[in-house]
Amino acid sequence: MSDVRQQRNLKIPAIPAYEALREILRAIEVQEGSWRGFALHVSLGDLHLADFGYVAVPVCVVVGREHEAARAVDLTFNAANQASSFPTFKGSIGVDAMGTSGSILWLGGGYDVPLQIFGKIIDNTLAGGIAKRTLENFIDDIAAACTAFVERREAEYVRYRMFER
Repeated sequence: MSDVRQQRNLKIPAIPAYEALREILRAIEVQEGSWRGFALHVSLGDLHLADFGYVAVPVCVVVGREHEAARAVDLTFNAANQASSFPTFKGSIGVDAMGTSGSILWLGGGYDVPLQIFGKIIDNTLAGGIAKRTLENFIDDIAAACTAFVERREAEYVRYRMFER
């Protein structure tokens, strides 16, 4: 199993960021709304090909136990189709406070590549750490979604307060 530790700074408070994270992960898990068909992706350039597109692999996300005190959620995902041909991730994702108006979104855990030792060699050499790069793209996508979710709610609240009279 290869270890993964990723984090992204968010310009939103930790509590609303965690609420957004839970809502987004739930929507991905049940394939709801715009999260239907959610896929992990990697650039063709990361595959050492001409960088004019990307490869996307639809995934099944299973949200596990929530750890409210730590603002974290257990998370597992694997490919929706031919799961034995793609890495499987098991770990946690959560939010830590960074002052009063910022937070850190983090992802920690590990992934297993198929074909055991041969798969690790391919991932670390020929594929150039594609599984790890895919997880970096995943946390980037979730960070952007959490920020958009919180900012949209704040805008709706302001709109409501301005026009309630």
